[in-house]
Amino acid sequence: MANPLSVILDPAQSRLSRDAVSVLVSGRDWDPTAWSDIWVDPVTNTCMLRPAPKYAAWTTTNSGIYAKLGLGDFTLTPSSGWLAQDVDTGGAFMYYNALNTGGLKGVGPTLSVNQPMVVDLFTQGATNAPYGILDIGWSNTGDSTAGVAVRFYADGSADLYKGGYLVGAYSGGGNSPNYFDSARATGQTLGGGATPMAPRGYQTIMLIPCRDRELLVVSSMGGSFCHIFQDLPEGVAGLTITPGETFWFQVQAQASANLRFAKLQFAASGFVCGVPTNWRADPPGGDPAFEVYQSLSQAGSGLVSASVVTPASNPYSVANPVQIKLSLGAGSAPNWTPFVYGARAYHAADTAETTGTPLELLPYLTAFRIEASDTIGGTRATLSLKQPAAILASGGSQIATQCHRAIALSDEIGMILNGVAEPPQWVDGFGFNADGYDQNQGIEIEIRDLWKLAEEYIFSDPIPLDGLSLGDAYALVASMIGFPSDQVYISPAAADFDLPWTPASGGDWAFLCDVGDKGSEILDRLHQTYAATWFHGFRPNRASPTAPPILSLIDPADSTPNYSLPTSAAVVLYPSLSDTGATWQTVYRSYGTQILEPEANDIWVTGRDPRGGKPIVVHKADTASQSVTTTPSARPANWLGTIRKYGWVDPAITTMDAAQYAIELLYARLTPARHLVEFECEYLPGVWRGDLVTLNRATGAPVTVRIKTFSGSFERLGSFGESETPDAVWRPCRYVGELTPLVCPLDVHGSTARAIAANWNTLKALSKQRVFDGGELLARRPTLNQQEA
Repeated sequence: MANPLSVILDPAQSRLSRDAVSVLVSGRDWDPTAWSDIWVDPVTNTCMLRPAPKYAAWTTTNSGIYAKLGLGDFTLTPSSGWLAQDVDTGGAFMYYNALNTGGLKGVGPTLSVNQPMVVDLFTQGATNAPYGILDIGWSNTGDSTAGVAVRFYADGSADLYKGGYLVGAYSGGGNSPNYFDSARATGQTLGGGATPMAPRGYQTIMLIPCRDRELLVVSSMGGSFCHIFQDLPEGVAGLTITPGETFWFQVQAQASANLRFAKLQFAASGFVCGVPTNWRADPPGGDPAFEVYQSLSQAGSGLVSASVVTPASNPYSVANPVQIKLSLGAGSAPNWTPFVYGARAYHAADTAETTGTPLELLPYLTAFRIEASDTIGGTRATLSLKQPAAILASGGSQIATQCHRAIALSDEIGMILNGVAEPPQWVDGFGFNADGYDQNQGIEIEIRDLWKLAEEYIFSDPIPLDGLSLGDAYALVASMIGFPSDQVYISPAAADFDLPWTPASGGDWAFLCDVGDKGSEILDRLHQTYAATWFHGFRPNRASPTAPPILSLIDPADSTPNYSLPTSAAVVLYPSLSDTGATWQTVYRSYGTQILEPEANDIWVTGRDPRGGKPIVVHKADTASQSVTTTPSARPANWLGTIRKYGWVDPAITTMDAAQYAIELLYARLTPARHLVEFECEYLPGVWRGDLVTLNRATGAPVTVRIKTFSGSFERLGSFGESETPDAVWRPCRYVGELTPLVCPLDVHGSTARAIAANWNTLKALSKQRVFDGGELLARRPTLNQQEA
């Protein structure tokens, strides 16, 4: 018979041989001594091509990117009394040479969507109460009843309107005082100070639709603000911030009009460097790869290219100095400039295979036990070996003392465990055999699957996952841990969901693998947040049974041959040998069931809008499970008769769409009652977690269960005659399967239904709140947006 078990010491096993190295810069990390034709706005630290008003030529040139609009570009009301006044040589101002008693109005050209604008105006100093002096906007109505509009006040403050509604109130004074704060004015005057006055003089105000859903307003007086349009969805490219309609202005009655307008344009090209930094470790040869973080509307447009340069100076004599350099180019409407938040340069990790002469340990095996819990990384095997001196003599160098040895386990179908040895335990004895080896010496070694390496991997550089697809993010982290791409399978559906990303001020990140985070924690978080109903774990390689098992993230709907979860039973088991088709290997010896309570029936997902810092909350309840008054005969299978809450607080969820996506998956995973079936039989070669097994019943219809966990032992019953292999092997195993259609792990330890239930009730079936780093204060803050799913 074929060997029912193979235990190979020192097979070739892929492991991390060189860690990835990465350099990350964000909006607070640009080097002002190493940029050209670039501007970083003072509100959000977003980098863009330099706007024309930021050049000295703005006041001396009226062509190219400095071109201004004039009297002939507007229909003016009243039509008389307007003059072109040459304050400088950069283009005439529009001056109303009469008393403004009824208000002034101008309707200008039709603009493209998201056209940035510039307003030059002269403001008179004033000490009375604040009053509006100028309204500007984008709408075909010529006023603030439609489109987007801004009202500027004499004190430097501003109101922002959309569709006729006030949506924001801001100060344009920057660090300047509120000039019409009556208490401040009184105190300052009583103290002998001068009465505060609003600034007087010419100022230039830039209005820039940017960052996918924001309007940036920056004044040359030092004030600036950025308004977030909450009605625009996060994470969508090409949104309309300001409409493609006519540009208009209104000067409020009594205020003077000394105005100049222009379509804001930018430099044609420029570059910016991050601050000088260094690679954490010696980088390999060749150019690094890059990620550039920019507005979605510009992503993939080829407007930004990245490279690395050696800093011009190295004042601190750091090892491996480096700077990231970004070259920006101008685009076409509506994207006149890229809006860049940061960049990362990196060299990917490398793997290598362990070396050694593979040695079969089966002749030295006295006992073998395997357990596969329904948790990621829950597979363990225990080997009891005899005659360590004989193993050493056969090539098993240092087996009694060395940790982390590669050990591969195979059944007669193929490899079932690509393992890492825990520290060995051994006992001495006295009782030599004919060959001179101590029969009573023994070694016990526990083997874990390669998830052990994921638990041991720690990030040494910050790595943002923002904007990556779920599949790309999972693959990136797996590769950094050292899992080769041919030993990782991710269902194609993972490419259809992009991790949310909201560009906050200064290049903050939504989903950051931070220094000190573990690789296992990040992979598990990706699974539980965005693939909560998917299978997650190692599965034997069906395409190549002799190859190592594959780390798998499998969508239940996936049908990819050899990699998806099976839809038909791998084997049929019978209650008795007398049943037609039964053999001693396909008879089960016991059968039992266990019901697990629903984990929750009241689900809350809380994310965070990093632009404003406020929570995003989604709620979904299973009211049928909660109903107290339902009669027993009408109760659903998951009835609890009370409210059992489950909270998921994750700052990496930065959009309402992502929160809705996450809660639907969590609801599907948390609300069902789980129906487990436990049975004992011979070991089923080729059957693993996620596979299907059908059990014919002595009474009742057959049941098909999806295997969740199993445990068992391989016991040699003897060798007969000249045979060098056991002629009889007993492999009793206990399997636990699930009747529900869910394929996601139970995520509790235990390989029997009783142990699973005990751990379930202790750890899972309780109201609880799971809070990720950075989410501690979210539940205490006012909610920005809450929806029912």
